Amino acid sequence: MAHKAVLKPLIRKGAYTDVPDELTDESFSGRQFITALARGLDVLGAFCIGDPPLSNQELAKRCQLPRPTISRITRTLTELGYLSYHEGFGCYELGGAMLSLGHVARNSFQALEDAIPVMNELANFSNANVGIGMRDRLSMVYLVVREAPSGIGLRFGTGSKVPIIHTAMGLAYLAGIERKILQGLESRLLKKYANESIKVKGVIAAAREEYEAQGFCSSTGGWHPEVNGIATPIPWPAVADMLVLNCGAPASLMSKERMLGEIGPRLIETAREIGKLLTATDVTKVY
Repeated sequence: MAHKAVLKPLIRKGAYTDVPDELTDESFSGRQFITALARGLDVLGAFCIGDPPLSNQELAKRCQLPRPTISRITRTLTELGYLSYHEGFGCYELGGAMLSLGHVARNSFQALEDAIPVMNELANFSNANVGIGMRDRLSMVYLVVREAPSGIGLRFGTGSKVPIIHTAMGLAYLAGIERKILQGLESRLLKKYANESIKVKGVIAAAREEYEAQGFCSSTGGWHPEVNGIATPIPWPAVADMLVLNCGAPASLMSKERMLGEIGPRLIETAREIGKLLTATDVTKVY
């Protein structure tokens, strides 16, 4: 069963990969939740690949926080080394402490390099972009990307984000996670799309139904009218959260029929092969 997303896509003009996220998510609560820390992390997460240095005004806009609050946060993060103040622009950029954290995080997923040859094979077979991603709040973030051999594809790179509810990668994540985890995530999605709660529930139910029947999830024009995508979870128990493998391409290069009939089965095989490679790497590290 092919899934057709019914929610309005959240895409900034001129960039497929720049999607707004719930930087200030009111659904987080509880005595253990530190709001001040969350706001500081929101500021760091507001920086995107290719950004120039950002002003307090721009950060306040992206984080949906008052400018005085942003000023205190950026001052604190600058003193700690997570931001650097650019005198020439009067703005901020990520500092050296973030580079150290990024290096540590990247090293944790170094095993994904072993998957690149297999991803290349799938890219050649499908003539589509192939990526591995994981969840970042209500988005999916790309960890590794291999481009279509034709060179005509989507502008994705490591760190690019796509909305979880509109894309095949996001739908595969929603379909593959345990119901206990899904309940909390669905609650947050319902708050984000408060006026489309019935549609949100329908999208999630359809994704889980398709995954149960086919072993993958698909999106035909659900995120962008001219883009098709297909995705499935990667079996890798070593990571706390789920990884997802996807193929995405303009509909003119990857028709719905070929995507479901030919690429879908190959995608599942590739995800299993990648899972075995990653697991073998884990065993090598232990012994």
